[in-house]
Amino acid sequence: MNFPGTCTPGQVCGTDMLITDALLGEHAVFHLMLGSIEQSLPALDSLSNLQNRIAAFAFALESHAGLEDELLFNALEPHFGTQSGPLAVMRMEHDQITDLLGNIHSASDLDSARAFAKQMIQVTRGHFQKEEQILFRMARQFLSEEELSALGAEWAKQRTPLVGLDMP
Repeated sequence: MNFPGTCTPGQVCGTDMLITDALLGEHAVFHLMLGSIEQSLPALDSLSNLQNRIAAFAFALESHAGLEDELLFNALEPHFGTQSGPLAVMRMEHDQITDLLGNIHSASDLDSARAFAKQMIQVTRGHFQKEEQILFRMARQFLSEEELSALGAEWAKQRTPLVGLDMP
């Protein structure tokens, strides 16, 4: 089995994955991670425990946001521009989430880190909701199936070192 985007010309490949489906799949994992972080917040008894609990999420989210911006947002720029509108809002929220994660990392006490974490969870969930209910639908409206599929193949290609195994 080949992952989308890992096929060479002439190979029989699996079903093409749209970029919006790939990003939705990543969102599903992030929703689970956010729920787990949120549940654990009251029991975390030290600043370092809280920061360590968030670190893997922050790393994965940074990678996700980078691909989302590079692939989907850039493809939508000709339709929406960059100075205002949905892409400007999405990028501003990416920056806000990054800032909150940085605040958690650099917090000097557990209470402030916990407050930043709660705010980060709220902002991230709201951001995902906008992407899932509005932006991804707009992408399907303004980009062709072929464009979405090509972007999905590029997503898979960039994710291949992490998940793309050439399995029989």
